[in-house]
Amino acid sequence: MENPSDILKRYWGYDQFRPLQADIIHSVLAGHDTLALLPTGGGKSVCFQVPGLCLGGLTLVISPLIALMQDQVNRLEQMGIPAAFVNATLPHWQIDARLQAAMDGDLRFLYLAPERLQSEMFQARVRNMPINLLAIDEAHCVSQWGHDFRPSYLEIHTLRDIFPKVPMLALTASAPPSVKADIVQQLRLRQPAEFLGSFRRPNLRFFVLPEENTNDRLLRIATRTQGTGIVYARTRRHTEEVARLLQSGGFSAAAYHAGLPNTDRSRIQQSWINNEVRFMAATNAFGMGIDKGEVRLVVHYHLPADLESYYQEAGRAGRDGEESMAVSFLNPIDLRNLRDWSELKYPDWPTLQGHYHFLCQHFRVSNEGVPPGEFVVDLSRLAQAGKTSALSLFNSIRILDREGFIAFNESPDDFGYLMLRMEARNLLNYKERTPAYAPLIDFVLRQLGGEVYHHEAAFLPYTWAQDLRLTPDELDQKLNFLIQQGVLIYRPPLKEPTLRFLKPYQFLTKAALNWERYEWLKQRNTYRLNEMIRYVEQTEICRSLFLQHYFGENATDPCGVCDICTARKNRRVERDLFEEIKNQMLEMVRQEKPTYRDLMLGEPGDAVERERVLRFLVEKEWLKIDPFGVVQLRKNGS
Repeated sequence: MENPSDILKRYWGYDQFRPLQADIIHSVLAGHDTLALLPTGGGKSVCFQVPGLCLGGLTLVISPLIALMQDQVNRLEQMGIPAAFVNATLPHWQIDARLQAAMDGDLRFLYLAPERLQSEMFQARVRNMPINLLAIDEAHCVSQWGHDFRPSYLEIHTLRDIFPKVPMLALTASAPPSVKADIVQQLRLRQPAEFLGSFRRPNLRFFVLPEENTNDRLLRIATRTQGTGIVYARTRRHTEEVARLLQSGGFSAAAYHAGLPNTDRSRIQQSWINNEVRFMAATNAFGMGIDKGEVRLVVHYHLPADLESYYQEAGRAGRDGEESMAVSFLNPIDLRNLRDWSELKYPDWPTLQGHYHFLCQHFRVSNEGVPPGEFVVDLSRLAQAGKTSALSLFNSIRILDREGFIAFNESPDDFGYLMLRMEARNLLNYKERTPAYAPLIDFVLRQLGGEVYHHEAAFLPYTWAQDLRLTPDELDQKLNFLIQQGVLIYRPPLKEPTLRFLKPYQFLTKAALNWERYEWLKQRNTYRLNEMIRYVEQTEICRSLFLQHYFGENATDPCGVCDICTARKNRRVERDLFEEIKNQMLEMVRQEKPTYRDLMLGEPGDAVERERVLRFLVEKEWLKIDPFGVVQLRKNGS
């Protein structure tokens, strides 16, 4: 087996691993199941790519992030390492070919969306794939305690049944203790080795700015920023407004959100990666898996609903180790909107039940079967017809989608879908009778292969039009003509969300919808929201320490550079109060074993004053703080 350090040097050009990377890699190579919590920028991909190359065979990577799959596969191929990804954006024949290549041993890495685990094509081949390592990225998605739970992740454990001796590596950037325990249980990890990276980012300065005029403040911050930045906003409309605001201030900026077609999103993202666009105004989907080091600023124009999302998004700044800023605006109106938005995320039972019955009635779903095809959804008009809130209806649709009553695709689709109806022999005769259409038919067969006779295949009409030297409208007209001739079936790209019913109409019950679980999830959602709000509203605990404690890390040293620490440096403690706090702390430590937190919450003085006194006692070696946060006397403090 080749040495991991040699592989790192050969392919990545680095002389040494980042903290914990080598430990994680050696655990995997020893055959242990492994759980790795590495904050954003910690280099998670190296932790499975290097051992995957050491072990040989195939590494199967489960990931929910399409952008990450494409980015990492491109990087591996550029290094001469055979790799491929499989997700819903690919045509049927291409998925088939990539799975076959994995089975034949032609790939070293196969990235798979979790939704593909139960597909017939994957199931037919997986047992014959030479898999030597299972890597589960964004592993917090398997936990119902997590902020991004995805039911498809619950099927990953089936891989453990098929490959009982293959080590499994679960990776995530943010997981509180409850989520960490759930990952181990849900993935059936066997006595896993656990590696927890520190959530302290020494080069990242966290600031929370109380601000009502957020637009002016954003422009002032952007003016002082060197390098590129991301501004996170809550809705698609707001990302476009923020992009226009930055453009009006003379900055190159673009908006990125799920409402854009796939090709537009890829183009915009690439322009930011190439520094052609300096600031990206985006919803939270942006930035996952993108290894862009020189991001100097992340602004939360609107607050996210939980600290897990906040930490991941803020952590996209300063991945190269250089000093960077994570700024959040604290705005009373935004806090109210955040609470309202979070409340609507989990509609109450009468609302959800009413929405389901309305959808079935509106789209004429009977109790005898499901209507064929997909329905284009204009959410605003649909909500108006149902006399309800568009946001509340949207969240009900997402719940029904998650529980398998409907299939909802909320992103516009660049892809058209095509299948040949005419048999090959008849098609040959048709080409001879209509030579004007023969080049198009031959092009279809070259591009999509023989599978197009049996399955709908996805393709990009815009790209085809360019290759055929047609306008998109001319290509559309030709394909529609072939539909009328009975040659093929063609579904053009849909620019609006679509909805498809998976079950006949039924009287919706709480048992059928697993309602108890949703009530529990709602409680967890409320807890995470309250912690997010407490983080931005509190003014006494160092921002980095607050985050470290939330994620279960026993840390005591303030960062010294956040807004709270900076304010403390300019605050003095009166002499008499200083002596009173000092004597009280020393007495507490003599009588018991207080923690850092115990001393901060005591009296007299507030937390800022008490923290300054404690730092003095530690620096003067009167007191010491052990790794578990317990404060003890040193000899000269006795």
